[in-house]
Amino acid sequence: MQIAVSPNLDRWVVIPEFPPPGWARMEAQTRSRMLDMTGPQWRTAFANLLEELRHTERDVSLARLLHVGEGGHQIFAVDLSLVIAQDDGTKEGRRATQRALIADLLPQSEPQRLRPTPQTAGFQAVSTDTAPGTTAHPSAMVVLRMAGLPTVPVDLVMRAWKASPEVVAGALDDIVSLGQAVAPVDVFNESPGQ
Repeated sequence: MQIAVSPNLDRWVVIPEFPPPGWARMEAQTRSRMLDMTGPQWRTAFANLLEELRHTERDVSLARLLHVGEGGHQIFAVDLSLVIAQDDGTKEGRRATQRALIADLLPQSEPQRLRPTPQTAGFQAVSTDTAPGTTAHPSAMVVLRMAGLPTVPVDLVMRAWKASPEVVAGALDDIVSLGQAVAPVDVFNESPGQ
């Protein structure tokens, strides 16, 4: 199943896998105007970061985004992927599956339950480490079971990295809200009249 992400573009930059030439430079110019960060050093550093994120291996990621908080603070990457649920669909089964997904990448964390909408339920966890997260060892994770997808039950796994857990923890609500910005590609392709 393919997913489409339509995040709040004031806070998120979608990192395309195959962007047009000059994409990172143009995105850095646009973002620097939006954030009123007009210095050439910031623009260059931001363009370099975008290129680095684009070239970092995606493993199982279906989408990669860059969070850009207020005033250019809280900058970190988030990889989104879907994992087919191998449980029986009960609340206990879902919770065990989601806790296991978090334990694989953040074994020392303390997952906290989430219920951001009536259609989603899951957990969030922040690393106890102080070093910036990587794709293999993220700073934080959010795992949400999305009801109503026209397929087998899946968990949306969001791994935040490229910043310290402290930075990411301050923007966990933004990560959780991405769950509402994800849908199967078919949903975004339907015209309003259908």
